[in-house]
Amino acid sequence: MLRGYIKLADGQTRIDFTDENIVSGSVSITMSTCRNSKFDFGTFNAAILKIGIIDDEALEHDFSGARIALQEYDGENSRSLGWYYVDGTKTKRRNTQVSLTAQDGTAAFDTAIGETDKQNSYTPLQAITAACTACGIALYTADLSGFPNNAVTFTPSSKAIQTYRDLVMWTAQLLAANAVINRNGALEIRSAHYVYNGDPDYISDGTDRTDCTFSDTRTYIRYMTAYSGKTVKKYTSTAIIEDTQAREGTLALSYNPLLESMTEAQCDAINSAILSDMGSFMQRQVTAKMFDASEISLGNCVRFQGGKIDVRRSILGVVTGMTWRYRGITTLTCAAPAAVRGDNQS
Repeated sequence: MLRGYIKLADGQTRIDFTDENIVSGSVSITMSTCRNSKFDFGTFNAAILKIGIIDDEALEHDFSGARIALQEYDGENSRSLGWYYVDGTKTKRRNTQVSLTAQDGTAAFDTAIGETDKQNSYTPLQAITAACTACGIALYTADLSGFPNNAVTFTPSSKAIQTYRDLVMWTAQLLAANAVINRNGALEIRSAHYVYNGDPDYISDGTDRTDCTFSDTRTYIRYMTAYSGKTVKKYTSTAIIEDTQAREGTLALSYNPLLESMTEAQCDAINSAILSDMGSFMQRQVTAKMFDASEISLGNCVRFQGGKIDVRRSILGVVTGMTWRYRGITTLTCAAPAAVRGDNQS
């Protein structure tokens, strides 16, 4: 069951809700670490909540800028589904029924970066910490030692960096990672790949889903194009891939304004570290239709088995996108890198 509350921007009015006053079929949360369902990283995308409630005083309430706290509970235990901030321009009313659209704490980072912060020199951790401090959002962990380029220093003085969201997003690209707001409202940096150690975050055994489609083979990043100074260069991975059926893939990184003042040698070192970090990570394109599955998060490693899975009896995927629907079908996506053109493997 769901429960939660809406705290209006006046700081005084609180509207509590449970299943009894939630409009049936109205609750969904959509989130993604990729653009256009294509494997990517270096993103800081908002999770979007849509919810409809019955509010007897709907006409008296201004929901613009309101904060929504959402929980799932079984009568004894509860799990946070996050905090969200209402976009008043998308609020719809019909008598006592109100439909709300809200985004998670990424909204706080859509704030112009201070001039002092733009001139400071940072490591990735220092930059992310400064952004969290300025925006009033907690940082999940201060340990970025496992990410590439964690010791690189830069100054975010580029005109292309306008907000703290820009700063966090481009810093995440240096780390071969994505920035997300977790279910407890803290900023978390999550690697774009998993290092499988035999223990996935979630196992889908087939009884928890209605459908699952997937590519025949896995794709890994053999080639990457990225800016080195003002020149676009092609980098080649030296990772040894033991799966002879795996397909060679390619990835094109967007221009990162944090590298604006760096030399080509510095850019080459950063780009090579990113490609090396991707190593032997391989991914199938997977789309799964599941029952509920609210416990799955972006970046989780999911083992899919049973049902239609006839490849090695199970397949793995890192979740790059999902739309969770309360008491409905949840769609999970595991996006794979683009295969190299001319690769005719099936």
